[in-house]
Amino acid sequence: MEATKERIAKGYSHSAPRYDALAGHLYLMGIRRLLPRARTGPMPAILDVGCGTGVNLLEAARWFAPTRQLCGIDLSPGMVAVATAKAGALGIPASFIVGDAEDLPYDSGQFDLVICNSVLHWFNDRGAALREMHRVLRPGGQLLLICAAAPGFREWFTFTDHLRQLIGLAPRSSLVPSLPSAAEVGGLMQEAGFALEHLANPVQLQQVTDYEGFIRLMSTVAPLWTADLPPSAEPVVEELAARLMRSAFPGSFPSTWAAIEAVGTRIT
Repeated sequence: MEATKERIAKGYSHSAPRYDALAGHLYLMGIRRLLPRARTGPMPAILDVGCGTGVNLLEAARWFAPTRQLCGIDLSPGMVAVATAKAGALGIPASFIVGDAEDLPYDSGQFDLVICNSVLHWFNDRGAALREMHRVLRPGGQLLLICAAAPGFREWFTFTDHLRQLIGLAPRSSLVPSLPSAAEVGGLMQEAGFALEHLANPVQLQQVTDYEGFIRLMSTVAPLWTADLPPSAEPVVEELAARLMRSAFPGSFPSTWAAIEAVGTRIT
């Protein structure tokens, strides 16, 4: 069964309160690599699609200040609530709403810059989402895109399949997306009407030694692997996972990290 939008929204609402503490720095690292490639002109209007806790949009607001408009949209009400509270505490006039990337509630040509960091791999129809991002950009506007890529997290997926079998749950195929390749994402961007200005596909094998920290991180950034458990069971399963990982991989756990980083310009 496909990972439904309702399950995704629920999973990320659950992880929203601890998202920044565990993963915020990772998203900042990614978006800071791409922001210098943006050409927005003065007072840009910026949209963050799949905005999460607002990390990317608030960083862009600082980078391009002053801005004309700051908007964020996310499927998860919990994420939108955290982002709204952060912007309010910082005195930044950003507007965050709950909505679907495949049907953006914004006018055509409304934005100078669109950011989409680490969410495209979750979209059911990636082509439709990219066409919507293209539509809301003005001609010459740019998209800064980062997403997880194959073969990323393959060791984690195999491990959680085994763990879920041990506790009598369905395999992860119903809970995680099929990660795209750089060629797929680049092709979809061009089909949507973008000229590719930059396309990179960094891949790195990491050796994880902090088993508990890694499992908490994965429960936060990819929360659907425990989404079908009652909340009281989640820490128990995380503890079991750490014990199993330490037993099966003494010393370190291999984890492949792979991403796609792209910049596209609307040319049509």
